[in-house]
Amino acid sequence: MIVAPMPSPIGHALGGIALVWTAQPRAGRRLILAAAILAALPDLDVVHPDWHRAVTHSAGAVALVTIITVAVTGWVTGRVAWRVVLVCGAAWASHLLLDWLAADFRPPYGIRALWPFDDGWYISGLDMFRQTARRHLFTTASLVQNAKAIAQEIAMLGPVVYALWLVRVKAPARLTPEVTGRHHAAQ
Repeated sequence: MIVAPMPSPIGHALGGIALVWTAQPRAGRRLILAAAILAALPDLDVVHPDWHRAVTHSAGAVALVTIITVAVTGWVTGRVAWRVVLVCGAAWASHLLLDWLAADFRPPYGIRALWPFDDGWYISGLDMFRQTARRHLFTTASLVQNAKAIAQEIAMLGPVVYALWLVRVKAPARLTPEVTGRHHAAQ
């Protein structure tokens, strides 16, 4: 079983959702979905083990995603949607943050966070997230390792996402009578 120093795609998606609801509590479903996908997408490099935790896990990749989002929002809407651009770039960057906070017991340790400016590998050493198994996924050892990692991610990130959802959904619902004036007697 080969373990990777990173949260699972579920943990990364939860991080992306938490980020978008923090930056834009009233974000629509498409932006929420885009943030969740962008937060998990850097791990596509896992198909090539020599590339994993390198280019897609870097400031260079964050900049590229941000530039692409500028171009796409400008092309689709006729103007750059800066809030969308910032959320999309930050969603990709959230992946780097979670991986930086993860346990890593395989050299080289960490991620190439500052590529192309620096070829160093960076890791926090806090080991907040367990490693996940990325090879032989359906063996008992891998299933157990991944189940433990996902359970920990949900335990850590789930309450944050739930609290942000409450703020996003429940706070406007409480304001509705004040905004619409329903608490006043009919005239």
